[in-house]
Amino acid sequence: MTKTEKRRTNQKNAIREALFRMDNHPTASMVAEELSGEVHKASRATVFRVLADAAEEGRISRIQLLGEDVRYDYKTDPHYHLHCVRCGRIWDSALPYDSALDAAASLNGFLVESHLIEFRGICEECRQREGNENGSQSDL
Repeated sequence: MTKTEKRRTNQKNAIREALFRMDNHPTASMVAEELSGEVHKASRATVFRVLADAAEEGRISRIQLLGEDVRYDYKTDPHYHLHCVRCGRIWDSALPYDSALDAAASLNGFLVESHLIEFRGICEECRQREGNENGSQSDL
């Protein structure tokens, strides 16, 4: 194994480990930033390429939410997402994926392979922060 092949393997492993560690459906830029202080640094271009390739191969999921940059998820099973419109964080929804929707949509002759549902709202942390900010202002 050449030094270049070893470095690429280390970079791919570092990118994969950062994705698992972050567990917040990060963008490629967020993963690159996470790796910036680590031993196995990877250029932004490398991070973008490795994540795009992994998604194309089905090893990770590519998520495109309304008005957001592409995000990546290490979970490849079909599932829904919760998206906070205040802080931008994304979580997996506990609501189970409903494959019956795919079948129902296929009734008109369209072959549905999958569907995406994004729940947009305000997370508990942001609601609490807004409540605290509003409460502290009324004390003035």
